[in-house]
Amino acid sequence: MVTLKLFLVPLGSILITTGVVLSYSLSLLAGTTSSLTQLLSMSSESSLQSDIAFKNYSWQLERWERQGSVVTLVPKTKISLRFENNQVNGSGGCNSFNGSYNLVNNQLSVGALSATRMRCDEQVMNQESQFFFALQSVRCIATDASGRLMLFYKGDTSEGVLYFVKAK
Repeated sequence: MVTLKLFLVPLGSILITTGVVLSYSLSLLAGTTSSLTQLLSMSSESSLQSDIAFKNYSWQLERWERQGSVVTLVPKTKISLRFENNQVNGSGGCNSFNGSYNLVNNQLSVGALSATRMRCDEQVMNQESQFFFALQSVRCIATDASGRLMLFYKGDTSEGVLYFVKAK
C-alpha cells in the first residue's frame, strides 16, 4: 500500500484535504482509467483546509507512468517545472516552456504552453511533445510519503502519472 496526501484546488487557492490520508494500492498509481476516476471522485468528497507546499519549488521528473506502464525516459534529458504566481515554467528536456495554470472546482488546469524552438534529437523532441501534452492534461495533484509531487493527467487518448522530486 502507498499512502498519498491528496491535494484539492477549490476556487483559485490550493488546499489540502482535512487530515485525510488516502491509502491506495499500487494499481491506483499505475494510471488506469478507473483509478484516476476513482481518485477524482474520492477527492471531491473530502473537506478542505491548509495550503499545499508545491509552489515556489523547482521539480524534476523522476518517473512517468502512462496507461499503467512505466515510460522509459530518454537518457540525459532533464524534464523540470516550477509553479509560481499562477505561472508554470521549466524544461521539456530540450526547450524551455512557460504558461499559466488555474485551480478551479477542485481541479488543476494548465493553459497553453509557450516554448523555445530549439531542435534536438528526434527521440527527445517526441518525449518533450508527449510531456507537454501530459502537462496540459493534468487534473489532480498529490504527494506521496517521500514528498514526491504527483501530477495525475487524463487526455482523450492517454492518462497517467508524472512523478517529480524537488530539484537540488
